[in-house]
Amino acid sequence: MHKFLAVGLFSLTFIWTDPNFAKSTDGLYFSDQLATENGYLILGIEIFTEKGKSFYNAQELRYQNSRGWEEAIFVGKVTKEGEELVLVPEACQIRATDSWGKKMALLRRFDCEHLSFRFTQNSKNGFQISESLLGTIKLVSLPNVLEHSAGTPVAVHFDALQMTKEGIWGFHLNGLGGKDPEKSWNPSKHVWEPFQGYKTGAGFQFYRWKRSFSN
Repeated sequence: MHKFLAVGLFSLTFIWTDPNFAKSTDGLYFSDQLATENGYLILGIEIFTEKGKSFYNAQELRYQNSRGWEEAIFVGKVTKEGEELVLVPEACQIRATDSWGKKMALLRRFDCEHLSFRFTQNSKNGFQISESLLGTIKLVSLPNVLEHSAGTPVAVHFDALQMTKEGIWGFHLNGLGGKDPEKSWNPSKHVWEPFQGYKTGAGFQFYRWKRSFSN
């Protein structure tokens, strides 16, 4: 198997005061692989609107040389202030494993309602969030923006020496039975295209599977 990161997607429903604004920002947003003092992190955010209600889910994959892998997962409400979205988490947890490929175990849940994150679009039409989920990096750019349908399994493939070849990790990938992805993301055309094999090389590659009832 190939190495993947899949963004964890949870659902939290709330009333949106400006659905047109929400629709304009629907999608999946990913940072690049960002170096930290003892490893690196990757941040992903899902924003979507469904039946007049809007959702935000965020997940941060963290590798630390001394501790292995951690996964921070935040879900919460979104409000609009001027031209910004304010993401306020209502439930937060951290999962961990000492080696890639093992199921991540719940490390802890914690109170996070006092936190907030600013999601903005900069002058170059790029997106950014005010900081990573655990505050390690400020003003995190989100240059990878994907068209997305809520709940659809999506994974990002990236190279990392610490990962085993068997590593498939993430939510909405359960029950796929080892099936190949349905689509590959074409970043230059900004569209999903039929899967024609896993790609290699530097940078991220994104893949999408069909939704299944077992997810």
